[in-house]
Amino acid sequence: MKFHTEILTWSTLIQLLLIIAIAIVLRWLLRKGVNLVVSAMLRTAKKRDEAMGLGRMLPKTSERQTQRTKTVGGLLSNLGVAIILTVAILAGFSTIGVKIGPILASAGIVGVALAFGAQSLVKDFLSGLFIIIEDQYGVGDTVNIDELGGVVEEVGLRTTRIRDFNGVAWYLRNGEILKVGNISQGWATSFTDISVHADEDPDEVTRVLNMVLDELAAAYPDSILEQPKVLGVGDITGGTMTFQVWTKCVAGTQFEVIRAMRQMAKTAFAEARIRGAF
Repeated sequence: MKFHTEILTWSTLIQLLLIIAIAIVLRWLLRKGVNLVVSAMLRTAKKRDEAMGLGRMLPKTSERQTQRTKTVGGLLSNLGVAIILTVAILAGFSTIGVKIGPILASAGIVGVALAFGAQSLVKDFLSGLFIIIEDQYGVGDTVNIDELGGVVEEVGLRTTRIRDFNGVAWYLRNGEILKVGNISQGWATSFTDISVHADEDPDEVTRVLNMVLDELAAAYPDSILEQPKVLGVGDITGGTMTFQVWTKCVAGTQFEVIRAMRQMAKTAFAEARIRGAF
């Protein structure tokens, strides 16, 4: 009876209410801080894309950046709320007379045991968190991870699932990923060889190719970032004269653009009676 009387004193109730009020204020400040961080990350990502000359693909990438940043913000917010709630509960126990020393000691022992037993798991989770925060890759990206190439199907905090070009699904532990090449991120430049007969007039071939590149740029305005250029004759071997063409495209779209360019060049050469390479 004495214990209950001590718990219900006005002083104890005021301290408990104060703990609750502080926890609510801290939670509100945490949410505001996370929102500010999320907004700052979105602004930084937008400025980075504009500096890289990717202004035309901003609508395409902004949705992914927003989703990624909100996911990170949600993780940080939930982690902060869990810490605040734990501290508030421990403070409440201490206020009503419950000794929290043994609880903390037991929790410390369990934490040390878990840390030794789950080192690789913690490493995987931390690596996964940084992969998401840094936007190293996302679902749908074509990547080369170590010696494996394929399309990302799922990015989790512990593992990443990759579908290689043979259709095999690979599950990679995030903590074991050391090197990542993202083919779908940012922009990509390509140098394409176009071959014709060695006896053709180089100036005429260049003129026709420039016409083709103008049509190509008009046909793919959302993919081509800069006007493609004919760099000139790159090689003459036997009966073949090779011209080199430079293109700069949104990453991942360059393959379609190059295929279209080759087809358009073939048609234009036929109309101009320019012979192809034998």
